[in-house]
Amino acid sequence: MKNIFTKILMFTVLAGMFSACSDEDFSSKYVDPSKTTDVTCEKLMTGILYQGASYTFKGYYEIFYFDRNGVSRYSQTIGFINEPDRYQLPYAGINDRWANYYNMLSQYRLLEKTYSDLSDTSKPDYLPFVLISKAFMLDHLSQMADLFGDIPYSDAGMLGITSDVPSSRASYDTATDIYQNVLDGLKECNDQLASATMSSLTTSYLTAQDFVNGGDVMKWRRYINSVRLRVALRLSSQGDMAEAAKLVVKEILNDPTTYPVVESNDQNSLMTPDEDGFLFAARDPESGYETWVGEFNRAPAAMIERMVDDPRLEIFFDENADGNYVGIDTNEAEDVQQAQFDAGDFYCAYDSATFSRNRLLPGIMVDAAEVSFAKAEAYQLGLASGDAKAAFVQGVIQSIEFYYGVNATGVYRTPVTAPSALEMQTFAESKWDNASDKLEVILTQKWLNYSWMQGQQAWAQIRRTGIPNLYFPTDTAAKLVSEVPNRLPYASSEADNNTANYQTVKDMDNWTTKMFWAK
Repeated sequence: MKNIFTKILMFTVLAGMFSACSDEDFSSKYVDPSKTTDVTCEKLMTGILYQGASYTFKGYYEIFYFDRNGVSRYSQTIGFINEPDRYQLPYAGINDRWANYYNMLSQYRLLEKTYSDLSDTSKPDYLPFVLISKAFMLDHLSQMADLFGDIPYSDAGMLGITSDVPSSRASYDTATDIYQNVLDGLKECNDQLASATMSSLTTSYLTAQDFVNGGDVMKWRRYINSVRLRVALRLSSQGDMAEAAKLVVKEILNDPTTYPVVESNDQNSLMTPDEDGFLFAARDPESGYETWVGEFNRAPAAMIERMVDDPRLEIFFDENADGNYVGIDTNEAEDVQQAQFDAGDFYCAYDSATFSRNRLLPGIMVDAAEVSFAKAEAYQLGLASGDAKAAFVQGVIQSIEFYYGVNATGVYRTPVTAPSALEMQTFAESKWDNASDKLEVILTQKWLNYSWMQGQQAWAQIRRTGIPNLYFPTDTAAKLVSEVPNRLPYASSEADNNTANYQTVKDMDNWTTKMFWAK
């Protein structure tokens, strides 16, 4: 909790700022609130989006401390050696993810305050900035609940508003309350954006400040409803919220006019670096995934084995020295793995042209393939009315098209020619027709689409469904964590800096407590 109190960007500028959302000239994408007295609704929105970029992009710190040693390892979307303590994510990664979210939440609280102090006549012009910020914050709130379960939320992030340290020590909301807040809040954001006033001032500021969707409100609504669908589907399999979540899935998919979702790759919500470097500084994926002689970028056998004849294989992974695709197999003993790794060219790596050396590698918030696979799962389970096969085939094609599109943005090597529409259609239909378990093939393709680009989402799916069925050998030499975790422990500062409230969740502060929605 220390980071909630001390690592907030705005503390030096709070006094006298809360009436600043007005008609002043807007001169840059984002002015850091800690270095200016010019805090406005539109610039705070940009700051909130920028704060979330650290865990949307594949950046060095996220890769090094959180992804490779944590969520992508737990989902086997990256290869790893069966070394001692392999399942223990370093606290540096946990603490940074925690601090990042609460910095975002603190900026959002400031935005709420700034907006509330506007005149009634000014509020309609600035409401879209609040709604977009809230939706993005709720997306990350759901991710935090996926990682930790119960966390501080309702009264968290308020120190910048109250300047009172004792009262800012926030209590913990239950995970069920948090997810309900997310589902309800996203619905509200969609509904209000659908009827929001889009004055010339609003449109001008939104176009200039929105580096994700360029001020396209319909794209934001598609993102919002797609995230709501993602969360509802996560809660629908089992647990206290399953029946209510199923109703949300049905509500969204049976009423696409009211609840539009992402349906094509040109509707994806992505964070894309631009050529002048905005959003890319200090996020260099090459330095992250090619660190330590490639230890952070090796292919997992679990993915390669499930990508036989897959058109994405050649742009997902670089071949080894013999021209073969070989990933690290968790069934192999550590000494065998290590010897093959030390050979330097035995295991494949994630494709350098598509991913690690692609300076325009985007960060994925929601993509069309994920939504299509969500539809396919919902239709297959009877949660909504629709054609599961058609949604599945569309999802596979969209995934292939998306990743070939990413490969085409790279300049490290000549881009690979994408397969034809007929080839993609034939491959996708064959995957469905040859699958004896339709749910398994849907969720396996969804996991492949997540890949290491969205390791946390892949881990959440595996905990919820057990698909794909992956082998994780017990770490008999572990000091603390011998099996793949069910959750992450709280940031190490919580016990010291939020002591009284921490006592209410102390018993679940471990690596083993299952999420209520997990299988």
